Amino acid sequence: MRNVKRDTTEGLESELPRPVLGPYTAAQIEFAREAWPMRAAEELRSAWIFRALTRAAQRIAMADPWPERFARTTHDEIRHARLCVAVGARLGAPSPRYDMRPVRARLATLADPRVRAASLLLVEVAIGETISMCLFRAGRRAAIEPLSRAALASILRDEARHQRLGWEGLAALWPELGADRRDEIQREAARGLAACERHVAVPALRWLESGRPFDGAYAALGVIDPRERVETFYFAVERLIVPRLTRLGLDGAAAWRDRYVQSREDRHGAFRAVTLVAPTIRSTSDEKLSAMELRTNLGRAHAPT
Repeated sequence: MRNVKRDTTEGLESELPRPVLGPYTAAQIEFAREAWPMRAAEELRSAWIFRALTRAAQRIAMADPWPERFARTTHDEIRHARLCVAVGARLGAPSPRYDMRPVRARLATLADPRVRAASLLLVEVAIGETISMCLFRAGRRAAIEPLSRAALASILRDEARHQRLGWEGLAALWPELGADRRDEIQREAARGLAACERHVAVPALRWLESGRPFDGAYAALGVIDPRERVETFYFAVERLIVPRLTRLGLDGAAAWRDRYVQSREDRHGAFRAVTLVAPTIRSTSDEKLSAMELRTNLGRAHAPT
């Protein structure tokens, strides 16, 4: 795989508009630009996931055109990483730090190539890319600054296609999975949903719980408002992902309900490595307070069922 850190931004300059930063303070720009190195690192981790998925599909002789489609998506994710590096550089962000240890830890738990293919298609591609698509859509909708908006829109177009690839690929593989493997994939769904919630929703919920204000200029620069981030995540899960899991043949409602049980069982496991893009708010708090409690404490109409 190409080394994105040493790669150039050749070919990206023409597709990116010039940044328009006059309306924003230095502090606002500094806050917003921190998102781009994190996005670059997440996109490269996604590329590693798709490379592993391609190899697993080849090992189990998954019918064409699936391996080829997965391989093409690997290149999409590398392009996204390079795009994020280029945007961050224009805004004065530091170079990304690429840490592939979480991906290696995740793959180490999936020795069976058929389970590996099904698990990656389910968690990282179908579930993860659906959430990612919704987050990028929310970010693009609120973004005003031209460079940030154009980059988010470019990635969003691919994310919509990637999440469809996940659901369609998993549906193609599903008939080849026996009862034992399907039971494992049901557990994977619950663990994956828990990991996604910890990664995407919990930092934003903690931000809201702290009462910290969110400057509207951040959203104009492409950073999702924490409240919008929470609403987007739970919309993606409850309105899109859970029904699709059920249509596939899994028990979507049970996977969502049981994610807390699976999360406790896997507290030290590799599901902290689930690869999702577009993180914009970091959390340094521990995870002792569950997302369900945070949602309830913040006065949402109902806790997840």
